[in-house]
Amino acid sequence: MEENSYPSVTLEFLTTKILSSGQIIEDSEVKVGNTTTFMLKGSQEMRKRIILIRCTTDGEVNFGQASGLAIRLRFMGDLLTWFLENKNWKEGGYVVSNHNSIGN
Repeated sequence: MEENSYPSVTLEFLTTKILSSGQIIEDSEVKVGNTTTFMLKGSQEMRKRIILIRCTTDGEVNFGQASGLAIRLRFMGDLLTWFLENKNWKEGGYVVSNHNSIGN
């Protein structure tokens, strides 16, 4: 049986998309070790507005966390494009052939 292997994304890409979403309080980014946090704008309780990202030692964030953030902050299309261009991954699997030849 084939084992699923999902790609990871760079923390740099996620940070750029999160900050450009317009939903983050300015200067709320805090980095401690391999953890980065942001605070969403709004009047909800703080625990509901905190975005906490844990990355691996090589600066990558796992697929599940990246997808969850992309859905929450509305940049899923950009994330999927990044996966295709940087990891040759599209719609649940790795692309073997040149990704330019794949239809939209």
